[in-house]
Amino acid sequence: MTNRDNLRVIVYHGSFGCDTGCCGHYVQMGGEEEFKFDHPSYRGDRKDFVKKLVTDTFGAEHVTDIDWDNVIVEET
Repeated sequence: MTNRDNLRVIVYHGSFGCDTGCCGHYVQMGGEEEFKFDHPSYRGDRKDFVKKLVTDTFGAEHVTDIDWDNVIVEET
């Protein structure tokens, strides 16, 4: 069982690995990872993008206890 107090959710940009140069974002939570062909709107809030991407990937019922107000979004 995962300790939810120490759960890290990581969203990072990467390529899908195809020859066409397809890219998007990988979403990792616990031991699971999924790739999404999504990109944030440059006019939008990055935290809103991360929240939507994580919720869409893992389902609202699995992210209800994430403290979205205190999420740290770092761009590297």
